[in-house]
Amino acid sequence: MEEQKQQYVSWVTENLGEKTGIWYAPYLEKLGALLDRFNLGVGFNDNFFSYLSYPDYKKVYQRITSENDDDIKPILEGKQKRYTKNFVEKNDQWKKQYAQMTFDEGKRSKPDNYGGIPQLGTLLRSYLKFLYYAENSSLTYPKKEKKTSNLDGQVDDNVNYWIYMPGDDAKMWNDFYSDGVMGIDWDYLGDLEKYQSRTDIEKRIAERKSGNVKPANDSKIVWDFYHEVKPGDIIYARAGTKRIIGKGVVIGDYYFDDKVSEYKHRHLVNWTNKGSWDLQDPVAQKILTNFNEYPDWIIYMDQVINDEQIDETSLLINKFRVWLSQQVQQNGEFLNDKTIAQKISSLKDIEKKFNVLIFGETDTEALKDIKETVLADGTYDRYKGVSGSSIDYYIRYVESRPLVEENTPYMLNDFLSEVFIDEEEVGKLQSILQNKKNLILKGAPGVGKTFIADRLAYLMMEEKDDSRIQMIQFHQSYSYEDFIEGYRPKADGEGFELKQGPFVKFARKAARDPERDYFFIIDEINRGNMSKVFGELMMLIETDKRGKSVNLLYSNEKFSVPANLYIIGMMNTADRSLALLDYALRRRFSFYEINPAFENQTFLDYLIKIGNPKRMERVITIIKSMNLQIAEELGKGFRIGHSYFVGAAFEVDPDLRIEEVVEYEIIPQLYEYWFDDEQKADSWSEQLRQAYAED
Repeated sequence: MEEQKQQYVSWVTENLGEKTGIWYAPYLEKLGALLDRFNLGVGFNDNFFSYLSYPDYKKVYQRITSENDDDIKPILEGKQKRYTKNFVEKNDQWKKQYAQMTFDEGKRSKPDNYGGIPQLGTLLRSYLKFLYYAENSSLTYPKKEKKTSNLDGQVDDNVNYWIYMPGDDAKMWNDFYSDGVMGIDWDYLGDLEKYQSRTDIEKRIAERKSGNVKPANDSKIVWDFYHEVKPGDIIYARAGTKRIIGKGVVIGDYYFDDKVSEYKHRHLVNWTNKGSWDLQDPVAQKILTNFNEYPDWIIYMDQVINDEQIDETSLLINKFRVWLSQQVQQNGEFLNDKTIAQKISSLKDIEKKFNVLIFGETDTEALKDIKETVLADGTYDRYKGVSGSSIDYYIRYVESRPLVEENTPYMLNDFLSEVFIDEEEVGKLQSILQNKKNLILKGAPGVGKTFIADRLAYLMMEEKDDSRIQMIQFHQSYSYEDFIEGYRPKADGEGFELKQGPFVKFARKAARDPERDYFFIIDEINRGNMSKVFGELMMLIETDKRGKSVNLLYSNEKFSVPANLYIIGMMNTADRSLALLDYALRRRFSFYEINPAFENQTFLDYLIKIGNPKRMERVITIIKSMNLQIAEELGKGFRIGHSYFVGAAFEVDPDLRIEEVVEYEIIPQLYEYWFDDEQKADSWSEQLRQAYAED
């Protein structure tokens, strides 16, 4: 049995995780006795390493788990396979009983502290895999490409982990805890069993929303709750973004409870923990969010709930380790465990050797200085070959770190109160952007394109979160090297370094936060040579190409544009110096024209707010007449927009400000428009001057 144990530890360490075999082995040595003690099964050998053949152990495994041969096949192939419903409660009882036993023995701080206890299912499956491949030596276990992401078996990848808000502001928490359930709203949908797909749910929700807005976030929450949440899944209940109030295990399939008055979509849950635990950093604000991609967070939340001592450095390193495991190399493969361990060891050694802080440092310039110091030190050679690239990876990790904060909500009424667009137009803009993902707002100068783009992003996010908005401006000299990546002079002027452009940095940040939307806004988008600026990304921004990868030109690294990244461009249609967008790019964007909003009710309310100045009203009347002639002779894209008459200065002294705008902004524009007909420009200029000059 000892020999069997050592072979098991070696195989599991190689195939399932560096520390997993050492962690699991002591449990298997006494598993039969523990199952008997916990009333989870009798008649098994005390030491499971006494089962030496796969056929014998398979019978034991199936007796405990109630899994059939069809269930076992994908497990042996290295695929994730959910536990059977019959096994879920047994799995839950295992952790409860083990925690109680070790608490009684004085080895655990409290009986509901489950820290460090592996899932019964993962223990049993690890030994099943080991025996199968030991007896089939010609076969190779298909290791997971991102093995490190589960942090050496500390997170069970056979279940899903969810962050969940029990009602608005967690108002349903006490009721849900008492009743042993979790629930979500959208009661008008009725029993979700009647819906065949997420699309069907989305259509029904869209019927209840105004403006034909595609309810992508709502439908995902509902579909996940119905279709993805399964018995055995772990639920972390939250209140706000920085407080956990409970933890539980799902023990029942979805059901629709028509007997309750609200939150009728439900699952039975065994809530194992209740309390109030503050987190260092905020978590996503959605009602239901899958956290399987963030095992470092799962471990951290368990440590907080279990009142365990948290090693801040280990926490930081775990976050970086998980991120590294998700990085794709030039050959299209993920970084392997050996490479990841080497990079982390390199950074630890640099911290010690040079007495600097890397893990936890958020200033990228400071990290670049550290890199320069390390590479310039001729006496440092322990990790000379990887030290520079290790710091580069950490810099990229810091740059792509998403921020989750408590932000000011921003809903449709907020948008309509400050943007001069009616509700129907807003719905069209949202729908177009959601479906196409790439939108260009075109229009005359002064129609508020930039402001609309910014507020449209807020509306789509339903909050004012500037950390998820990146704005740049194109110009005639803007290049691929500015936008994507390229070699740039170092700050000290000595040589060049490869630098990522704003689009690559922002896209990678969005990719790390797939549950939330990000917006990249490009002002004066048609001032740049679009094909040259976008390069190989021309294909990747298409809606159906999101998530597909290409190798970047200079670094040759794999890169993709995530589905949660939206691109909004602004295009001034009155500038004769601008070239038209080429057709290859044009078909990748939807175009929406923004018109002057002098008749918009919100704009009229704005005029009343600033005191209804008669001079401004007379000038606007002239502008509206003039716009008709401009549209007829030059085109609608040359009209004068309403934004000329908006701003804080108008609220202070509207009469003075209107004179400034007319004389030094609008009239010069008219002479540009009618450069070949000054008489016409003179005529309109005189009318405008008379309008603001009259008392």
